[in-house]
Amino acid sequence: MTPLEALEKYFGYTSFRPGQEEIINAIIDGENTIAILPTGAGKSICYQIPALVNNSFSIVVSPLIALMKDQVDALNKRENIATFINSTMRYFEAEEVLRDISFGKSKLLYIAPERLENLSFAEKIKNLKPHYLFIDEAHCISEWGHNFRPSYLKIKEFIEYTGIKKVSCFTATSTPEVTQDIIKQLKLKDPKIFLRGFERDNLHLSAIITKKKKEKTLELISRYKTPAIIYTSSRNKAEEISSYLNMHNIKCTYYHAGMAALMRKKVQEGFLNDDYPVIAATNAFGMGIDKKDIRLIIHYNTPGSIENYYQEVGRAGRDGKTSYAYLLHEENDIQIQNFFIKNSHPDKELVLNIYDALCNYGKVAIGNYSDKEISINNDYISSFAQRNVTKGMLHSALKILEYGGYLKQLSEFERKTTIRILFDKQHLKNFIKNTSNHRMAELLIYLVRRYSADIFLGKVPVAISQMVEELGFSAEEIIELLSILDNLSILEFNQSLGKENIVLTSPRIEANRLNINFQKLNESYLNQQRKADSMVEFVYTDDCRFKFILNYFGERNPLYRCGKCDNCCSDEDKIPDNTYNYIKEVLLKTIYLCEDGATESIIVNIAAGKSKSDLYKSFETYGSCGNYDKDDLTFILKDLHAKNFLERKNKNTKKLLLSEYGLKFLRENNLLPERKTSFNFNQHLVLFNKLKEQRDTIGKKFLQNPEIVCPVDVLKEIVVKQPDSKEKILAITGFNVRMYNKVGESFLEIINKNISDKEDESKLTKKEKTQLPKTIIETYELLKKGYNLKEIAEIRKLTESVISMQIVDILHYEAVDISNILNKNQLVMVKEEVESGITDLKLLKENLGEKISYPLLRIALEYLSLNKN
Repeated sequence: MTPLEALEKYFGYTSFRPGQEEIINAIIDGENTIAILPTGAGKSICYQIPALVNNSFSIVVSPLIALMKDQVDALNKRENIATFINSTMRYFEAEEVLRDISFGKSKLLYIAPERLENLSFAEKIKNLKPHYLFIDEAHCISEWGHNFRPSYLKIKEFIEYTGIKKVSCFTATSTPEVTQDIIKQLKLKDPKIFLRGFERDNLHLSAIITKKKKEKTLELISRYKTPAIIYTSSRNKAEEISSYLNMHNIKCTYYHAGMAALMRKKVQEGFLNDDYPVIAATNAFGMGIDKKDIRLIIHYNTPGSIENYYQEVGRAGRDGKTSYAYLLHEENDIQIQNFFIKNSHPDKELVLNIYDALCNYGKVAIGNYSDKEISINNDYISSFAQRNVTKGMLHSALKILEYGGYLKQLSEFERKTTIRILFDKQHLKNFIKNTSNHRMAELLIYLVRRYSADIFLGKVPVAISQMVEELGFSAEEIIELLSILDNLSILEFNQSLGKENIVLTSPRIEANRLNINFQKLNESYLNQQRKADSMVEFVYTDDCRFKFILNYFGERNPLYRCGKCDNCCSDEDKIPDNTYNYIKEVLLKTIYLCEDGATESIIVNIAAGKSKSDLYKSFETYGSCGNYDKDDLTFILKDLHAKNFLERKNKNTKKLLLSEYGLKFLRENNLLPERKTSFNFNQHLVLFNKLKEQRDTIGKKFLQNPEIVCPVDVLKEIVVKQPDSKEKILAITGFNVRMYNKVGESFLEIINKNISDKEDESKLTKKEKTQLPKTIIETYELLKKGYNLKEIAEIRKLTESVISMQIVDILHYEAVDISNILNKNQLVMVKEEVESGITDLKLLKENLGEKISYPLLRIALEYLSLNKN
C-alpha cells in the first residue's frame, strides 16, 4: 500500500497537505526526522501513514491519555489497527495488547512516556522489534521548551535499550534552541528537520492595546461571529467575561481546570456540538479539540510565550476559511505573567524546606527509605517553611525534586487503593465457607470474581466507589471489612491517602546535601522572562506579525509580508505626525503636573477627560485629547517611554515621571505648565490613614509592595468619594476586581464605620438567589444548567439524598425546571399514587419499588405539592 492509498483508505483524503508528503517520505526512507508543524497542520498523519504502510508495528509516545484514545478510536473506525497502553489499564489488559501486537493485529501502539521507565515493559517491546518510534509533543523533552516533562528524558534510555534506530519527533512549538536540545537529548545523528506551515494563509492576526476588554470582546464577536474561543489568564477572568457576554445576549460558557471533570466534559461537548457558540477558557481548554469551523480566537490576556499564543490561535480556521485572532493587551497582563513566572521558580531555601517538610510529615527519618505515599499538606508545608507557599511554588519545587530523583508525584491514576489476597485459593475457599460474617464472604467472592487470578499474584488497583455501586455496601462498611481482613492477614489492603501524594524514590538525606542544579533553575527563570518579553515585542512590533512568528521559530525571510495582519493592512491607520506631536505634548505636560508621578491609566484618563478626580480635573490638560482613541494615547505614551522621555519612579512601581530628557524638551519648547496645589486631605486624614494602614497590612500578608495592592492616588480617590458598596468602590478609577479581592471588603467595613448609617436606595427588594444558603447556591446553579441528580451529587461530592433535600428547598424559592431530574412518567406515576390517598414516603416507596429512588420520590412529592393545579 502506498502512502496516498493509506491516506484515502484510513482518512478519506485524496491529497496531502503542504509539507506532509515530504515528511512521510523522509521517514519511510529511514531518516531520523524532526517535524515542526503548527497546530492544525495535520502532524499526526505524518507518523500514522508510515506506520500503516509498514509490515511491522510502530510506537507513538504521547503525554495525553485523552488524545491517545481519540486517535486510536479514529484509526479503528475502518479496521482495528491501533491500540494503546496507559496507566488506567490493569496488568492483564496491557498483556493482552502486547499479545495482539505479537500476532500482527496492531500497527500502532500509543504509550505514555512514564511507561518507558519500566524495565520489564522495555524488554517485551525489545522482543517485539518495533520499526519506528514516533515522539509526539517532542518539545516536552527540553527544559527550554514551554512544557518540560522529566519523564521525556527517559526516552533516550529506552531507545538505547531496545535498539530502535528509526526515531522521529513531532511538535507544534519548537524554537531553534529547543530543536537543538531535542537532538542533543535523544542523540540523533544528522536528523532531517522540517519547519513548515507557520504562515497560515486564512488567519488574520491583530493586537489591540486596550483597557476596555469586555467591550472590545463584545464588539469583535458581533463583527466576526462565532464559533469563538476567548482565552484568559485566570479562572475568574473566564467566568467574568462569560457572564458579561451572556448579559449582552451572547450565549457563552466557561471552562477551566477548577471545574469538576464531568462539568468540563459537558462544556467541551456543548461547544463541539454548537450548543455554545462562544467559550471563555484558560489554556486548560483546546488540546485535542477537533473543531474545524472556529472563526475567532480572542486572547483576553496576553499569553506568557509566542509558543502558547501560536498554538492557541492555530485552533481557528482549520477548515481553510477566513478566520481572525485578536490579542487584547494591557500592561497588567505582563505583570500577571511575571507573577506566574516568579511563582513557578521557588528559591533554593524554599525547595530545601519543602523537601524536609514532606519527609517530616511522612515520618521518614534521615537515612531511612519509605515507599508509602506521603500526603501533600500545604498548610503544614507553609507552617514549616514559615512563609506562604502558593500552589504554583509548591508544584514547581516538587518538579525540581522529582527531576533530581528524590521523589515522584503520583498521577491521578497512580493514586490508587490496592488489594492483594494473601491466602491461596483453597484456604480462601475454606475461610469463605466457614465464616459467619456473610457480608465479608460476599466481599471476598466479589473480589475473586472481579479480579480473578490477578488479585492473588500481586497488588491490584481498586475503586471503592465502584465496589459501592456493584455490591450495594456503603463505602464505610467496605473499608471496615477490608481493614479487618488485612488485620487477619487474609489480604493486604493499602488505601490511597488522598488526591495529592508523593512517594520518595531514594532514602532521605539532609536537605543541604540535595544535589540540585539551582543554576539551571535560574537559567529557566530567565528563559521564561525572555519568552514573556518576546510576547510584548510581538504586541508592539510595527512589522508583519507572521514574519515575527516565522523569525521566532527560525524560519527567516527578511522580505516576507503576510498582507493579512493588522500591521500589513493598516498603513492608513498610522497616527499622522501632527497628531502624534500634539498628543506627545499633552501627555508630557500631564505627567509634569502629576508631581509624584502617575500610572499609564491615570495619565491617559486625564488626557482623555475620563478621570473622576477633582485634582486631575483642575489640570489644564484635562480632556485635551478627548477626541482621540485611548488606545492611540496608550501607544504614544509607551513610545515616549521607549524614547527615554519618561522613566519609572522606581523598579517596583508602575508610576511614570518625566526624565531629564523629557523635562528638557518641555523647557526648551516653553511648554512647562503651572502646577496646582495638591488636593487638601486634612478633613479626611483619619480615614485615609486607616485605609492606608489596612492596605499596608494586606501588602505584608501577600508579600507585595503596598502600591501594587492599592496605589496612593486610588486610595485618595476612595477617601474623597467614600463608596459604601462593592459596586461603588469598583467604579473608582484605577480600583479593579483584583484589588477588591484583597482589600475591598475591609475598606468598605472601615468606610461604613466612618460614615453615618443610611439606607441605600439602590438596594434591590426583589428576592435574590443570594438569599439561599451558601451551601445550596451551587446546586441551584447546576440545576439551572440541566444536570441530573446523579451528576449534581457527583460534582458536589454529596449523596443524592442530601442533594434531593437541597432541591426541595430550592423549589420553595423558585419554580425551576426539574425535567432533567424527573421525567414525566415518574411524575405521573407518583401523582397517581398520591391521588389514591398514599402520601407517606415509605409507603410510596414500597408501592413503587425500584421504579423510583427515595431521593427522586422526595423531590416529586414536593414538586406535586407546590404545583397542585
